[in-house]
Amino acid sequence: MLKYAIAAAVAGLFTITPAFADEMMKCDDANMMKMDKMVKETTDPAMKTQMEMAMGEMTMAMDAKKASKMDDCEMHLNKAAM
Repeated sequence: MLKYAIAAAVAGLFTITPAFADEMMKCDDANMMKMDKMVKETTDPAMKTQMEMAMGEMTMAMDAKKASKMDDCEMHLNKAAM
């Protein structure tokens, strides 16, 4: 039972907040920091593969933002949020 409660809590970390439910997350500093913090703070070993993928997406989002490719940044940021 505890296993299911932990899984539900972790899954809750990856849901997009209602403010972003109807649209994609914008590629801005606040959203970048929010997603980066969420990904880095997740310690559940069962989520290791998903965390590695999310970190890769965050890296690509940051690179796209630096290159002023905002559409690409938003796409990677939203992939990291899934």
